[in-house]
Amino acid sequence: MFLKDSEKEELRRLVKACMLEISKLELELERCKKRKDESEKLEKLEEELATKEEHIKELEKLLKEKDKVIENLNKILSEKESQIEELEKIKGYFDKLTAKPKKNLTSFQSQIYRLLPEGKATTEKLHSFIKNIGFKDLKYENMLQILRNLERKGYFRSYNRDDDIIWEKIEK
Repeated sequence: MFLKDSEKEELRRLVKACMLEISKLELELERCKKRKDESEKLEKLEEELATKEEHIKELEKLLKEKDKVIENLNKILSEKESQIEELEKIKGYFDKLTAKPKKNLTSFQSQIYRLLPEGKATTEKLHSFIKNIGFKDLKYENMLQILRNLERKGYFRSYNRDDDIIWEKIEK
């Protein structure tokens, strides 16, 4: 069986066309494989992203809990600092109460003098201040007498303003 040259040529063209078509299909197959690989990679990346987002949410939750703990600790610290401040004030009063009396003053006069604040104030304010410290039974008249004795001995100065007496502590 012999083929004519034209038939051989036609057969060669058909084989060549088939080979070309097979090459195209192989290229297309390679592209499809690449797309499939990329799609699988994308799915893996999306899964990893979802896992990481969950982890981030857990970390954010933990962070909020830690912030609450820190807030509570700061509140406790603030309360403790306030208590320390109050105790320091009480210690200051104690030191003033237990200090050696000042020259030419009785122990009680010296305690009152040391406890009274600097600056100017009315008898009522000074009496209220001393009572708040702890001298609950000290009467207003006795406070006024103590202030007059301290003035006489040079530890206080008084001024009359309207109906009030204003007292000013003198440092000695």
